Amino acid sequence: MANSVASAHRAVLSCCRGALLALAVGLAAPAAQAANPGDWWVYVANDYPDDIRDLLKQGADPNVRYKNGQPALMRAVVDGAWKVFDVLAADKRTDVNAENPAGETPLMYLAIAGQTERAKKLIARGAQVNRLGWTPLHYAASKGQMEMARMLLAQHAMPNAPAPNGETPLMMAALSGRKPMVDLLLKAGADVGTHDTKGQTAADWARTGKSTALGAQLDTLIAQQDEARRKHRAAVPAGSAAESAAVPAPAPAEAQAPAAAPAPAPSSAVKGVSGVKLNNYDEPATP
Repeated sequence: MANSVASAHRAVLSCCRGALLALAVGLAAPAAQAANPGDWWVYVANDYPDDIRDLLKQGADPNVRYKNGQPALMRAVVDGAWKVFDVLAADKRTDVNAENPAGETPLMYLAIAGQTERAKKLIARGAQVNRLGWTPLHYAASKGQMEMARMLLAQHAMPNAPAPNGETPLMMAALSGRKPMVDLLLKAGADVGTHDTKGQTAADWARTGKSTALGAQLDTLIAQQDEARRKHRAAVPAGSAAESAAVPAPAPAEAQAPAAAPAPAPSSAVKGVSGVKLNNYDEPATP
C-alpha cells in the first residue's frame, strides 16, 4: 500500500515538473512578431512578401509611394523584388495604372524589364497598353524585348504611337540598333517615313545610335515609300476618294538588302526609364 502511494506521488510530481517545464519553454520562446509598418520599404527592398502581405491585411495602402514618388508596385521592379511585386499586383486596391513623377506606369517598367508573363497579368487587371505619350511598346522597343513587343502588339498596342516629341516605337528600336525589333514593328504597320517634331526619321535615330548600316537601310525604305506614294498620287485623278488612300509600306529592311545587321548601339544610346535612372536593369538601383 505504501509503495502504491509513493508511486502515485512520484507520478504527480513528474507531471507537475513537465507542465512547469513546458510553461517555462513557452515563456522563453519569442513570440512571432507582426510586421512593422515602419519597415515597409525594408520589406520591399529585401523582397519579403509575407511581411508585405501581413501589412496589407492590417490595412496598409498598397499604393503608398517611395520618397522619390515611385508607387510601391514600381519600386518593387526597381529593387527586383518580384515576390513583393506579385503580392502588390494581386491586391485589388492596387492602382495598376499609377504614374510616377516621370509619367511612367508599372506596365512600362515591366516592358523594359522583359517581364512578359507579369505584364500579361497586369493587363488582365486593367493596365493600359495604349496611352498618351510614351507607351509600354516604346519601352520594349528601346531594349529589344521581342517577346514583350509581340505580346503588346497582340494586345493592340499602336505601332505608330507618338511620344511627346513625336518619337515612335520604331525610332526607339532604331536608336538602340535593334534590327529584329525594327523588322517586327515594320511588319506590324509602323510607318518608316514618320518624322518627329524635330524632323527626324527612324533612319536619323539609327544614326544617332551609331547604327549607320541600319540607318541606310531605313533611308532606302523611306525613299521607296515616298516613290510609291508619288506614283500613287500621279495615277489617281485629283479629288477622287482614292487619292488619299494609304500606300502600303515597303517590306522590312531584311528583304531589301543583304547587308549584315549592324552591331547593337552602345549602352549609353538608350538611357532606360527616367524614373529608375538606370542605363539598364543589370545595374543595381540607387535608393
